[in-house]
Amino acid sequence: MKIEPFKEINPPDKNGYWTNKKTGETYGGTWISPLLIPNLRKVEKCFEKALKDKKFLNGLEEKLLTFIGINTPILYSKELTDIAGGERKVGRIYLKRTDLHHDSSHKPVSSFSSCYMAKHIFKAKKIICETGASMHSRSVASACALLKMDCEVHIGAVDAEKVSLNKDISELYGAKIVVVQDSTKTLLPAMASALRSWQSNPDAMYVVGSVAGPAPYPRMVRTWASIIGRIAKKQFKQITGGVPSTLFAVCGGGSNLMSQAYPLLKDKTEIFAVESAGEGIETGRHGATILGGGKMGILLGFKSKVVMHSSQIAESLTEASGLDFAAVGPEVAYLHDIGRIKFRSATDLEAKKTFLLCAEQLGIIPAIEACYVINAALKEIKKRKNPKENHLIHLCGSGESNVARMIKFKRENE
Repeated sequence: MKIEPFKEINPPDKNGYWTNKKTGETYGGTWISPLLIPNLRKVEKCFEKALKDKKFLNGLEEKLLTFIGINTPILYSKELTDIAGGERKVGRIYLKRTDLHHDSSHKPVSSFSSCYMAKHIFKAKKIICETGASMHSRSVASACALLKMDCEVHIGAVDAEKVSLNKDISELYGAKIVVVQDSTKTLLPAMASALRSWQSNPDAMYVVGSVAGPAPYPRMVRTWASIIGRIAKKQFKQITGGVPSTLFAVCGGGSNLMSQAYPLLKDKTEIFAVESAGEGIETGRHGATILGGGKMGILLGFKSKVVMHSSQIAESLTEASGLDFAAVGPEVAYLHDIGRIKFRSATDLEAKKTFLLCAEQLGIIPAIEACYVINAALKEIKKRKNPKENHLIHLCGSGESNVARMIKFKRENE
């Protein structure tokens, strides 16, 4: 398959901000220790150089096709279509099977691309990263093994226990694992720990797992990840004759969402981002930045919507380590505020039940993160009742690391 080249359709300004023209609100920027500014400027310079280097881009695409396996199929799911009401009522539901990538999620695409840039243009010998569900660290560590680079992974102690399989795989790939005991012991303090380490290692390159962090990371991660959506858009046109009527993707920080949504921003596709409602948004114990009433704030080097309680950045709470982040990326917040992306949610309990449904009726073990979006998509599609629509759900990862917790849930509820 010939992959459409990347085209910038929603650029930030030269300072890394997206600006809402109606309100004047800005999203993004570089809110970070002055000691890290030289590091960031070097990353940005290398990124701009990489986008113009045809030899680099051709080499990267070849590796993404042959090592990562990015040309994964789109599956028509009669089972989910029937659950939603059947073709005659709701149209057809399709799954983009990103779980079939090497290392079983969407993460390897931007992770490998960043590491490949670090190796060939930044000339780094070491990669530093943070992780929540450890899919990012697993993919970074794999890339480092292939590219002969050192890898240092920072993970919160809570997440290290939740997703021990992925953490252990990262270690088997050769990564040095730094378990972070600070604060909530989840993704937020892990990211802070990684940034501190990078400050002490300017010759290393920091690789972000989401469309978050200081500029240029939100744009860079989105750009690398968007090849997933470019492939999916072309595949969907070949299958159905057009772009999706709706796109559903789960949203923690937003890398999964933007990987699919970015190439469709100028199309008529309705884009739905799905957050974790945790124990229920009304309880305050959730991971829903937008639907939970997030306010503008500064977090880990960027300005965006963040989860707040009483003017303080609050802890996000969710079963899904990959959604356990108290903010959304700045471009995601911007696109929501201008009305281009709509948000929906599912609770932890709904996601767990959907995990069992997918296993028992689809023969697929999805990442728990993907179960939030499948649940929310089914609820939304049932309401639409339009037999002419074709819906695309991003099945963003495989769920082997969730199996122990889900088998416990299954047995406790039989």
